[in-house]
Amino acid sequence: MLMEKYQKLKDYFKGKKVIVSYSGGIDSSLVAKVSSDNAKYTLAITIDNGFFSEDAVNNAIERAKKYNINHKIIKMNYMDSEDIISKINNDLKNRCYFCKKFMAEELVKEKNKLSDNVINNDIIIVDGTNYDDLFEDRPGMRAYKEYNIKSPLAELKFSKNDIINISKYLNLDIPKKDTCLATRVLNPPITEEKLKMVERAERFLASFLNIEGYFRVRHFYDIAIIEINKDEVYKFETDIDNLKTINKKFKEIGFKKCVLDFNLK
Repeated sequence: MLMEKYQKLKDYFKGKKVIVSYSGGIDSSLVAKVSSDNAKYTLAITIDNGFFSEDAVNNAIERAKKYNINHKIIKMNYMDSEDIISKINNDLKNRCYFCKKFMAEELVKEKNKLSDNVINNDIIIVDGTNYDDLFEDRPGMRAYKEYNIKSPLAELKFSKNDIINISKYLNLDIPKKDTCLATRVLNPPITEEKLKMVERAERFLASFLNIEGYFRVRHFYDIAIIEINKDEVYKFETDIDNLKTINKKFKEIGFKKCVLDFNLK
């Protein structure tokens, strides 16, 4: 059954020219790799909008190189656009919608540029949205749909487990899940300073405690809320000196206080 889905995914791209909205995560990496191996032409595009950590962007670059994926970075820092950042800050509930909307506009611009250089303009834009994502509240998917961006994994009913299993079959690394830093800011406005604080705190914490699973540092009125999975809770419990070091480092970064939020599910 899974191999049948995989064959349908390969067939989806055959003979097509494809632009992939590519973050370097497991979903978009699978789409970009299968498209690269089967489509007539593939260009994976990562939009570095200032909301992703430097590590996340670098990981996307390295994965594209590793798997021979034609890749392009587009830099457009949302913080440099008063129009963009004001829309996002004035409606944090729908920030993912606005973020994806502006990304979609850039992808369409790239499609139009490519259309000028090919015999015909049958170029499609795709992303890595999977079938499970359809059952979650994701405003960004609505924005991409408005710009006719396709989601082959969702269309072919690839679950997250399907994606993991096919990635293993293709010997693709399973990267740690990452999301944009703007989702870490719980109170408006989103500022470059807050994003940098979160990025520095997460980078320090991952290295200091060797955290391998899911964790996040949320910014809430100068308070750092550290979210950690139950499997690694013990890393905060074993040594009071570690807690003192973390507290000191976070205050150096700019937080006034840090608290732990254990994900005990």
